[in-house]
Amino acid sequence: MTMDMSFAGKRVIVIGAEGPVGAAAARAFFEHGATVAVHGAAVDGATTISGDLSGEEGCKATVEAAVAALGGLDVIVNAADFREDKPFEQVLPQDWDKAMDGAFTASLFCTQFALPALTASKGNIVNATSSLAQMGGPAGSSAYAAAAGSIVNMTRMQALRFGVDGVRANCLCGGPLEGSAAAQVADVPPIGRHGTPQDMAATILFLASGHAAFMTGAIIVNDGGRYSGA
Repeated sequence: MTMDMSFAGKRVIVIGAEGPVGAAAARAFFEHGATVAVHGAAVDGATTISGDLSGEEGCKATVEAAVAALGGLDVIVNAADFREDKPFEQVLPQDWDKAMDGAFTASLFCTQFALPALTASKGNIVNATSSLAQMGGPAGSSAYAAAAGSIVNMTRMQALRFGVDGVRANCLCGGPLEGSAAAQVADVPPIGRHGTPQDMAATILFLASGHAAFMTGAIIVNDGGRYSGA
């Protein structure tokens, strides 16, 4: 069987292109033939959509502008991220708000407003977050890990609710990336290196492709083996 990863004719929104994973995913979709809109930072080959994603109205305006620019929608990738480590006992309300708004809130509302277009195309949702969603981590990752865990369970609920409409939802949980602050304090995983944005983008493309047509509600850990207990 030939593994054809062409996205020719597909329309993709990437939320969180300011981060390395979102940017790499946007470039990969474009290189594989998709028409791409991005939020967060400009990416070569993609239409840039601006907007405040910290609340419902900003998410609505952003997604509607992207769908209009693309002429529809086949895939939404939620890769928005915000990490500011603080020990559990030092987390302030504003720290919690930043962690949740920076990832979970944007993912929830952007997907909500993308659903009519995704339902029309029988498209799919790929949520990208951290492997801290499913495992313990540094003491200072409390709010960030809570936001990541919320994204994982939201993905499961999306799969259960929207499968009947032909819309799939899956989640990538990635490990620390080479050169990141998280990698500097994390042990090298069993595979012998930290991940790259391209490693994460490859998983996102697979989950969005026809090769994953029977996958929904899946939580895929791509972290070099750290989640295995290393």
